[in-house]
Amino acid sequence: MRTKIYVLGLACLLLISCGPDFKSKPPTAPLVSQGPNIISFTANPTTIKLGEKSTLSWEVHDCTSVEIDVGIGKVTPTGSTGVSPSETTTYTLQANKSEYNSEIGAYVTYGGTTETCTVTVEK
Repeated sequence: MRTKIYVLGLACLLLISCGPDFKSKPPTAPLVSQGPNIISFTANPTTIKLGEKSTLSWEVHDCTSVEIDVGIGKVTPTGSTGVSPSETTTYTLQANKSEYNSEIGAYVTYGGTTETCTVTVEK
């Protein structure tokens, strides 16, 4: 019986020490941010002959960095570039978004959002 009273007393003490706002404040949910939004990533034309060029074009919203593989590297969120691959090549655009999360006191990177397009080379 004494154990029950002791546990009940501790529970009441805990509730009292939390103050009047204990039940009125629901726990806060962590901040959730949406990642980058890749609007488009295209090649024009999609099929070329060896030695010809194709233009890669892209548009990305709500991002802090954009990169295209196969030797292109970091690019602006909206742009285009000419490519002349020697064989059929699939290009991958990756967009990331970093922002400060005050709940954890650090920058968080949301992203890894990717899109691909292929340039086919006819020989």
